[in-house]
Amino acid sequence: MKEIKHFWAQTIAELNQIPSQFNREPRATSLANTVVYDISFQSLLNETIYGVLLVPVAEKPSPVVIDFLGYMNHIQEPEYFAHWLEIGCACLVIDNRDQGGKTLDSASYQTVTLDPPMGRGFLTSQDFYMRRVIADHLRAVTLCAQLPEIDSEKLFLHGGSQGGGLALIINALTEQTIQATFANVPSHSSIASRIDEGTGSYGIIHDYIQQHPEMEQQIKDALVPFDTLHLVESIQNPVYTSVGSADPICPMKNFFPTYHKLQAPKELIVYWNKGHDGGGRRQLEKEIRTLKELLKGKFAYENRNL
Repeated sequence: MKEIKHFWAQTIAELNQIPSQFNREPRATSLANTVVYDISFQSLLNETIYGVLLVPVAEKPSPVVIDFLGYMNHIQEPEYFAHWLEIGCACLVIDNRDQGGKTLDSASYQTVTLDPPMGRGFLTSQDFYMRRVIADHLRAVTLCAQLPEIDSEKLFLHGGSQGGGLALIINALTEQTIQATFANVPSHSSIASRIDEGTGSYGIIHDYIQQHPEMEQQIKDALVPFDTLHLVESIQNPVYTSVGSADPICPMKNFFPTYHKLQAPKELIVYWNKGHDGGGRRQLEKEIRTLKELLKGKFAYENRNL
């Protein structure tokens, strides 16, 4: 849709007008042969975004996994992401705005301001909270690709829930070349249905419409540019996805339309009778094996229902 492309082109142009002011400072770590940095940079509306970068000590630039956090999660111990280091990858993670970490959400909203964060600005596309978060991650990917320790031709995206949806959205919008994306129990698909049913983070918007039914169509129209359903057709790299058949937060049925729109090489694993955790550790271990194969230049698709 031309309107969606125009919206994101304008957002990216606005973002590009803001100097990144990228900064990093080494921090102590218990991880062997690893350098860990606290990072920060400026993003949309001049917000300072905070995160961590873990880099293996190596003689040549490293592949990197950019990991996207789930809703209302934040960085606690960088060592939590050490599994990517064990297969020779660096890892970049940022805190989402006002989701419990260091990154704030300081700029005022022009429409509604409800808590939690997904209840902010949803009356217009321009004002919606997710516009800010997506811009932050677009900048993070761009900055990461420019670092001398990072192999800019080996960028991988990974996330679950909110993070799974963000991984797909960033994959679709970034100008950087992505090698593969791993998206588990992804959010932000079939948003109108999510609002109707009030599932997960869209519950706050559902509740608002119950009080203001005259605003329903305006809200649903405003959130169209954030729906993975309308973005993923542009993705060309492999995409590995998973869902839980009994997930009440990001229901499996809401992701299927996005998956069908994917034109790239793709895999979907259904974890039957599993909830929002999906495949959990089992899925992560599979992703690690798959990433090791991708780093060898191999592509593996199991297409199994578990």
